[in-house]
Amino acid sequence: MDTNVSKLLKKYKLKLAFAPLHCPGLIVHGKDGKPDVVVVNSKLDDNEVENVILHEIGHAKNDGDVLGDYQTDNGAHSCSEHGANVFMIHEKVKQYFALGNEIQDANWLNIAKSIGTQDYLLYGSCKWANRT
Repeated sequence: MDTNVSKLLKKYKLKLAFAPLHCPGLIVHGKDGKPDVVVVNSKLDDNEVENVILHEIGHAKNDGDVLGDYQTDNGAHSCSEHGANVFMIHEKVKQYFALGNEIQDANWLNIAKSIGTQDYLLYGSCKWANRT
């Protein structure tokens, strides 16, 4: 795992676990002062694992700003997922440039493909849900 990913887990006080899941990953919120745990599907390859961890860290960072219930409010759910995806994409782009790649030489379609982005508009902009 990338050193920066480990630092981000520490920054957001997250523990990491692997388990056979029906989805790529999720956060289990800790109770009674225990830390939240990012649980990643144990069947994923290394690149997918990193993307899932970054996505879940994005939830930890942004979900407190989303109004509405993730489970029952489609707007809250969409904005929560959007924020997590944007965080993951920003981190992957930072990794790309940290490797010494130059912005003028970047092949954005290859970067997007490497992180599994198919709908580029999906990651454009989102208003935080239900601020009324």
